[in-house]
Amino acid sequence: MSALLDRTEKTVVTTTKQESEQARQLTERLRSTANRKSVRFAVEDTSGESAQVPPELAALLRKVVEVIGRGGTVTIGTLPKELTTTTAAKMLGVSRPTLMQLVRNNELPSHKVGSHTRILAEDVQKYVEARAKVRRQGLDELRAFEDELDLED
Repeated sequence: MSALLDRTEKTVVTTTKQESEQARQLTERLRSTANRKSVRFAVEDTSGESAQVPPELAALLRKVVEVIGRGGTVTIGTLPKELTTTTAAKMLGVSRPTLMQLVRNNELPSHKVGSHTRILAEDVQKYVEARAKVRRQGLDELRAFEDELDLED
């Protein structure tokens, strides 16, 4: 890989043109085998020993390869299991008072550590996904409404 840039628990991976081309070719090969019942991934060390990659991890690796194949950059970051309200608000792209309102309205689960509110990173991610789903549904409804009215661009 061309560069690994560590930035406080976040790693940005950039690739060369050759690596991107290799990833694109692998993605095409994986797509051509997608109709098969299952595709397995394995890793092999220089001595020839190999280990099977679990399906969930294989799906993650496949996504990474697809992004690199499109010439994209992959960012890998870590989060603690429990987040402060400030960190959770930043992840959601909202102000801390707005986040606290979501907590008070039971839209986002939280718990107390002493006098401090903490939110599980998993719950923040679920909220992000649920919000995206609602937005997609709204957009689909709007498109259907435009189709009913036979509106053009």
